[in-house]
Amino acid sequence: MAQALKTTGAESVRWNLNDLFTSPDDPKLEAILARELERAKAFEAKYKGKVATLDPKAFTAMMRELADYEESSTKPEVYAYLLHSQDTQDHAAGRLLARVREASAERGSHLVFFSLELAQVSDEHAARLYADAESATYQHTVEEARKFRPHQLSEPEERVLTDFSPVGNASWVRLFEELCARIHVGIDGQELTLDQALTLMREPDREVRRKASIAVTEALNGDVRTRGYLFNVILQEKAIDDRLRHFPTWLSSRNLANETSDEAVQALVDAVTSRYDISARYYRVKRQLLNVGELHEWDRYAPVSDTSRDLTWEDAKELVLGSYTRFSRRAGSQVEEFFKNGWIDAPVTSGKAGGAYCMPVTPHHHPYVMMNFTGKLRDALTLAHELGHGLHDRLAVKQHIFDYHPPLTLAETASVFGEALTFDRIMAEEKDPKIRLAMLCSQCEDAFSTVFRQVAFNRYEDAIHTARRGEGELSVEQLGELFQDKLQPMFGDALILTDEHKVWWSYVSHFMHTPGYVYAYAFGNLLALSVYHRYLELGEPFVDDYLEFLAAGGSTRPDELVRRIGMDITDPDFWDAGLKILDGMVTEVERLAAM
Repeated sequence: MAQALKTTGAESVRWNLNDLFTSPDDPKLEAILARELERAKAFEAKYKGKVATLDPKAFTAMMRELADYEESSTKPEVYAYLLHSQDTQDHAAGRLLARVREASAERGSHLVFFSLELAQVSDEHAARLYADAESATYQHTVEEARKFRPHQLSEPEERVLTDFSPVGNASWVRLFEELCARIHVGIDGQELTLDQALTLMREPDREVRRKASIAVTEALNGDVRTRGYLFNVILQEKAIDDRLRHFPTWLSSRNLANETSDEAVQALVDAVTSRYDISARYYRVKRQLLNVGELHEWDRYAPVSDTSRDLTWEDAKELVLGSYTRFSRRAGSQVEEFFKNGWIDAPVTSGKAGGAYCMPVTPHHHPYVMMNFTGKLRDALTLAHELGHGLHDRLAVKQHIFDYHPPLTLAETASVFGEALTFDRIMAEEKDPKIRLAMLCSQCEDAFSTVFRQVAFNRYEDAIHTARRGEGELSVEQLGELFQDKLQPMFGDALILTDEHKVWWSYVSHFMHTPGYVYAYAFGNLLALSVYHRYLELGEPFVDDYLEFLAAGGSTRPDELVRRIGMDITDPDFWDAGLKILDGMVTEVERLAAM
């Protein structure tokens, strides 16, 4: 347990947010909020009723004006979110987050017309815009808006929804996250954060893991009915929105935003669930390596050897930065900026949001990385993952703000690729065969967590959204039973989830803040594995193509963009190719375990 609480050198690695604002009371915040409200009103007065018919020159001027507005208005909300992540219990940060979201909704009510009118651009007028070199820059933006035309409401209806948005989904999600951040897990007289307690699931001592698992369950049960009620509200809000907007399934809106189809996503889900045997095979080997009769949830991430390697922050920095630099000096230089300029917030602190993320801002302002560094080797892989997102954002700066962000289906490519670079360096430099086997097992488990577990999460979401719409409010017992029912199949009979695991749905924030998000992890991971495999095949000639692939940001449909690096995600066999890579990893574990 002490290992989860030790000094790592990351204690002073905190964000420097002064390039956004100096404090929650910075007068620039209110000045920008007031200015951008007036700009939104002026934009409405100038362009309402005209968007769908502007000639190319006027259309380009309008889009540039809107981009400048977006660049400026984004920063207060990003700042508030980052500040709140650092300490979800800080009232000043929470108050600011509420304030900027309310201001965003007020501004948004004046811009509701824009997306509605943009979607009404006719085929003939679109062709005219695309024939002009400058207005053609926004072709992808226009086409993305046009495909949502069947799902739009009237302007008065959209305005009402925008006005109510500050007290809608975002408020429920904020409450859920604050409740989770307040969860403290009592183990042997010590109070741990949830992240610290979950780290103990990777300890060599099985009794430590079991006690930690039981303690986590007890802590999650503390206010699970409150979180269950929040979940029900969010589920029902999604159902209402889908009904009003005529989406055929609970996942259709997410798929449309991800620039993919319901059929393509179902093909991915079917491919992954049909290969749960890969995961089950691995856990059968792990059961032998651990020499136990039966595996349970506290054994999922158990090291297969008591030989391990801890890292200081400086060790992790050198490992990750060196891995990116060896791949490409250009990539390494971009990643180094995060360490040099205070763009990372690393330590575990009370009240800090759990997990890790990379927050993009705009093409003209750098992103920020948040993580909870506990000094484990896997934290280096988490750091490499988030910095992969950061690299993606930094390379996409040549895109305008509307094409800056990649769709979720591509958002995990750079992060998983960066993890793979770092993992291969670890394996190349590690001489101890026990640590090598342990690392390969850990990498398998991380891949399974990203592919099989996230698709199992997708199956859970499908079950609860369907049940909520058909049966009404779901009890926490139902939420737990469905969770267990959808998670157990990925393990087969090789690992048995106990009844205590049923409550573990209740800290997964993705279910709340982005319904349907989770399959994108599997999509991105299998895609990234295939992209990385192609790099290993082609070597240096592939590097520039890959970096240009990232630099495209969200300017091109995923299938077209991936085709530029010689791959076809519309091929039904594409997902099987990625799954074969995972199958090969398990085969290697089986080989090493038999030595």
